[in-house]
Amino acid sequence: MTSSLGHHAVVIGGSLAGLMSAAVLADYFDCVTVFERDQIEDRPVLHKSVPQGNHIHALLLSGQHVMSLLYPGFTDELKRLGAVRFRPGIDIAFYGPHGKGYNGTGSVKEPRDLGLEGHIMSRGLLEYHVRRRTVALANVKLETDAAIEGLVHDGGRVRGVRRRRATAAESVEADLILDAGGRGSHASRWLLEMGVPAPEETTIGVDFAYTSTKYRKPDLDHESEPLLLVGGPPPEYKRAAGLFEIEDRTWHVSLAGRFGDYPPTDEAGFLAFAKALPSPRLYELIKDAERTADITHHRFPTSVWRHYERLQAFPAGFLILGDAICSFNPVYGQGMSSAALQVHMLQKILRERAAQARGLDGLAAAFFPKAAEAVSAPWALAASFDFAYPQTKGERPPGLAEGARYFAALDSLQAEDIDVQRLVTEVFQLTKPISALREEPLLSRILARLQQQQQPRA
Repeated sequence: MTSSLGHHAVVIGGSLAGLMSAAVLADYFDCVTVFERDQIEDRPVLHKSVPQGNHIHALLLSGQHVMSLLYPGFTDELKRLGAVRFRPGIDIAFYGPHGKGYNGTGSVKEPRDLGLEGHIMSRGLLEYHVRRRTVALANVKLETDAAIEGLVHDGGRVRGVRRRRATAAESVEADLILDAGGRGSHASRWLLEMGVPAPEETTIGVDFAYTSTKYRKPDLDHESEPLLLVGGPPPEYKRAAGLFEIEDRTWHVSLAGRFGDYPPTDEAGFLAFAKALPSPRLYELIKDAERTADITHHRFPTSVWRHYERLQAFPAGFLILGDAICSFNPVYGQGMSSAALQVHMLQKILRERAAQARGLDGLAAAFFPKAAEAVSAPWALAASFDFAYPQTKGERPPGLAEGARYFAALDSLQAEDIDVQRLVTEVFQLTKPISALREEPLLSRILARLQQQQQPRA
């Protein structure tokens, strides 16, 4: 193809955010090189730079939509590789202290067909599928075992990267460098070396941890839902768990806890923690099942949002994307889809610039506000639940109590109305904006419900 924005683009990080970014950049650069610091095998396998990879992963409908746009036939191929189809409203069961439900609060007691479809799989399988589709592009090259030590720059412009080799470092020139190096990105340090101040950060001390393993799914008298979640409302309940049916008739199970109440890593402790959850359902399923994987543990102390959109100046030829901008509490399953939405924003900006022959100048100033827009919804949703716990550290946003009352009224409506349930599901799946929950005619219905709830009982 003929380049429209540059000859060479480099992506730092070969995980999902980096691979999707490379697929987008391939339309606008003669060649794209992805540098991944780990050695990666050509099969569904995790690499050590993804410590959360051993735990259950949720690909929200928004992330699935973006990946389907980037890779035609994406979901069909995913199913052929073994991903398990599920229908929100039917195939996701929520078990809590008050029994079984079909929405996050358990207020919907009967299954409903919302007309939506998602897929469950291991992180390794999803990454393998995206990697395979990305490197199949003729002008994309993936180099593994390739650590990046720093940026090559002069005159306020980034012109390449320094790659560490076995014997010495080498410089690789590029018109654009995109850092998708994840939560451990060195971008802030590299920018300081260039005289660019570190971005402001918003942090939420969630003190969250999970412990996970896998079981062979036994032959059951009746099939269980492929996606099962256990928990209770905050702040009383700090423990939660999930059981996802993934490829090869495997149950992927993660137990979670907050504020020091962490799930153990020994088998007896793992089962005891599962038994003590707000519902015994998950324990009853796994207590006699055959465990097929090690028990692994991961701590996540703090959600971090780095506000690159607030910087007054930023070097030309350099962008940052994905967890390197914002890393979320993983309990809500937003990370992969947030990265996909950022990639989608990047694609729109590059398409517009190519059509208008505007080049790369000012790209950061155009991209970072759009990336912040993609991050803001999942961040707000996660924060509203995290701050329901008094132990959570950080500056609480205004209106939390009012928002909780509003959501309680909304929840009572979705228990009665499938259309409201569908809308709430789409918002939490990041396919509809949060503002949709405050639009008419729904707004008037919620306000009327709030007024009804506030009236004294006779």
